Amino acid sequence: MTLRRLLLGLAACSGDVGTLNVSLATAPGSHVLDAAQTLRLTLTNSHQVTTATRGDSGFSIVLDLPASDATGALIVEALDASGNRIAAGESPLIPFGAIDAKIVIYMAAPNTVGAAPATLTPARSDLGIAGLTYGAVFAGGRDATGAPTDAIAIYNAFDHSLTGGLALPAARSGVAVGVGARNAVYLFGGTDPGGAPAGNLWRFDTTIAPSGAYSDFGDKAGFARTGETLVPLGDDRFLLTGTPAAQLAGLDGSIVAATSVPSLPAAGAAVVGSDGVPAAIFAGDAGIVRFRSDAFDTLDATAHTGASVVALPGGSVAVVCGSAPGARVDVATGALTALPAVPATPRTGCAAAATARHLVIAGGTGALDSVEVFDATTLAPVATATLTVPRTGANAIALPNGQVLIAGGTDAAGAPIATLELFTPEPER
Repeated sequence: MTLRRLLLGLAACSGDVGTLNVSLATAPGSHVLDAAQTLRLTLTNSHQVTTATRGDSGFSIVLDLPASDATGALIVEALDASGNRIAAGESPLIPFGAIDAKIVIYMAAPNTVGAAPATLTPARSDLGIAGLTYGAVFAGGRDATGAPTDAIAIYNAFDHSLTGGLALPAARSGVAVGVGARNAVYLFGGTDPGGAPAGNLWRFDTTIAPSGAYSDFGDKAGFARTGETLVPLGDDRFLLTGTPAAQLAGLDGSIVAATSVPSLPAAGAAVVGSDGVPAAIFAGDAGIVRFRSDAFDTLDATAHTGASVVALPGGSVAVVCGSAPGARVDVATGALTALPAVPATPRTGCAAAATARHLVIAGGTGALDSVEVFDATTLAPVATATLTVPRTGANAIALPNGQVLIAGGTDAAGAPIATLELFTPEPER
């Protein structure tokens, strides 16, 4: 729900002015802010702290700031009558120029998971999903009847809205989604309405008003597949998992089969190694495979069926939630470190994502409701939480404000889930 507004006036030396209209939101039906008596607002650049006391009409903060080219985040903390923090939220980095903009900050008790203000309509599973610089994109999926859909939507972390885009050129479930420069969204394959794997490549331009536009690169004969992943290599190039493994060039829509490896498991992530060399790690039935310096090698032949692969800070990835114990992989050296307690509850089919500070692991086969949070650098346990809707086969995406968005999957009855959920961390002040 929307609670109160905060106005930040940005005044430029030239006389130009702008206003950031900042409102607060919580999970639908939440009462987390009912006991709030004080709001503490922190601007991270330059560091500035302001407080407001609840009045008859709620809270109001008006600040006049010099407009500049700097960017910073807004952190809002809600304190009760005893000065205890009961909720917090943070914006992504925003420019403090002479602009007019609306920001919505989602407030929740730190290190908890709650329903997002928006819901996925229609409810669907088997989503294609990828992160954008300002949020996430959801493409296709299966509706309550099991049929593929042509829906595509953008989640915006700046105002926690979900906006539908121009329908996909054809309905798809299990479509692979990758994001290139300027938030160009590439979509490949998936299952068509007839139940067959498809080989179409589309590019969705998110910058064209009002609902985006598509470029159709045609059907790529011999490359049809579903439930696979596009792992970015930079310059709008991607590794396409599945059989045959392939490299896809988004700018011209070409695709070429890899010759040194027959297939790649669907779980994969790209990361820049500690030595500055980009790499990608994949994990599945064939073990853990690395792609680095245009070559593939197998780091571990143990099957990691049902695993998730997550890029971590510092040039490593975590392989978690598979049939074998997890592992941390140093992509530069190829060294593996066992992670027998990440997660502490063994699971497959989990949703996992990492921010700069946290690794979040949620749900899993059997529609689990548990969430485990770890320090993204040390992998030490930080917190546990509970999903609003237990789910399996869901997806998790790190948002640019330090939250993690959990979407899709199926509930205990096998039905697709409309509820989107947000992990909200302890603010870093």
